[in-house]
Formats: sequence, C-alpha cells, structure tokens
Amino acid sequence: NAAKESEAEAISRENDAKARESDAKASEAEAVARENEAKEAEAPFKAAQAEVDAALAEVQAQEDAYNSKTEQLKKQSEEGGVVTRNKAKVQLDAHLAEDPLPLRKAKITLEAAKKKADKARAPFQAATDKATAARTVAEEARKEAESARAAAEAAREQAEAARKEAEGARAASEEAKRHAEAKVQEAQEAVAECEAYLEELKANPGSGAGALWWIDRELTEKKKYMPVSKGGIR
Repeated sequence: NAAKESEAEAISRENDAKARESDAKASEAEAVARENEAKEAEAPFKAAQAEVDAALAEVQAQEDAYNSKTEQLKKQSEEGGVVTRNKAKVQLDAHLAEDPLPLRKAKITLEAAKKKADKARAPFQAATDKATAARTVAEEARKEAESARAAAEAAREQAEAARKEAEGARAASEEAKRHAEAKVQEAQEAVAECEAYLEELKANPGSGAGALWWIDRELTEKKKYMPVSKGGIR
C-alpha cells in the first residue's frame, strides 16, 4: 500500500544518504592525511625560516638600539650645560667609532638567508595551503552529508510510524468488518427463525391475526436495517 511504499522509499533515501556520508568521511580522512603529509614536508623549511626570522629580528633589534643611542647622544651633545654637552660628544665619538660593519654584514647575510628560506619553503607552504583548503571542503561536505543522513533518518522514522498507524487502522477496520458481519449473520439467523415461526403460525388456523400481523411487522422493520445483499429491504 501507499504507506509501505513511502516507507520503502524513505529507507532507500536513508541508505543513499548513509552511503554518501560514508564516502564524505572517507574523503575527509584522505584530505586530512594529505594535509598532514604536506605539513610534515613543509616543517623543516618552516623551522629554518622561523630560525632565520628570529636571528634577523635580533640583529634588527641591535641595529635599532645602536641608532637609538646615536640619536640620544647627539641630542645630549647639543642641549644642556657645557659639561653635559662635552661629555655627550665624547660618548658620541666613542659610540660612532665602534665598527658597525659586523652588524650590517650580519643583517645583509640574514636578509639573504631569509629570501632563500622563503623561496625554499614557498612550494611546500603552497602545497600545505592547498591541502588545508581541500580538507576544509571535505569537512564541509561531510557535515552536509551528516545533516542529509539525519534528515533521511527522520523521514524514514516518520514513514515507519505512518505505516504502523495505517496497519493499525486497517486491522481495526477489518476487526470492525468482522464484527459487523457477525452481527448481520446473527440478525439473518434470527429473522430466518422468526420467519419460520411466522409461517408455522400462519399454517395454524388457531393463531391470532393480531399477533401474526405484529410479528410480520417486526420482521419487516428488522429487514430494513439489514444489507439488501443479506436479505434486507429498502
């Protein structure tokens, strides 16, 4: 019937949704594995780049400190009393006499190393970014598949409930039909018995005409409530 067909269709849709969910989970797991592989391949280059960045940052901090001290001593050599200015000039000369070449050379070397590290890491970082994006897409697909499976499962449960309800209604209807048929059968037997008794009375000349008329009238009334196919009258 319609309820069973609806339930069967819902079960089919649920099975399809479960299969898609399983495929989505497998795709996500594969994407996660590729992402991990890409991160692992990128790791040494990323670590080397981080090390160069840290060293460069340290050199830059030293250079900034040197320049800051230069500006401070210049300002002190131009402001305040004579003694203060002269002291600052001496300190400034000593400060400027320090050889900045090692610091500058270190900075140049580290900047070149940074460029090399960035270049070496670039393809691996791109692969990682690509794998991460693929994993994100797979994750969203898995979530959508889970939602679709949940919806299909709910629809199947609804269809199953509707089928059970329909089966219960059909069983109740069949029971009511059997009960009604039994009552009709009882009525038929009772009418047949009364008719036989009436005919017996009619055949007996001593039977009262009024009693016969009343019995005949009662039989006629009872037949009005019986199906025509079962001997009833309209």
